[in-house]
Amino acid sequence: METKMLCGVGLVFETPEFGTIVMGANEELDELLPSTIKEMIGDQIIIKKTDGEEQIYKVVSSQINHSIAGKKNIGICLGKEISPDEMPAGSIVYCYSSGRIDK
Repeated sequence: METKMLCGVGLVFETPEFGTIVMGANEELDELLPSTIKEMIGDQIIIKKTDGEEQIYKVVSSQINHSIAGKKNIGICLGKEISPDEMPAGSIVYCYSSGRIDK
């Protein structure tokens, strides 16, 4: 079973109110409706870090923003229990499935 890539992690930051948020983009998703992308994100995601480690994270919330260039930016809140130091930029976010990531 193929696991769909959501985005590359371009930015990771922490807010006092929401905790750790990862942001990224994927031009393959630019034509999709935000509701479709949110459905793809679901309740859990897999993040494959730059060292190859894969981990499943619970999604607290997600937001899809439109840039002025018509691109979609994906923001996924992982909550206060996750440190932004655990998410190096360059990591890849995948849709969660019961299988492992296929390449």
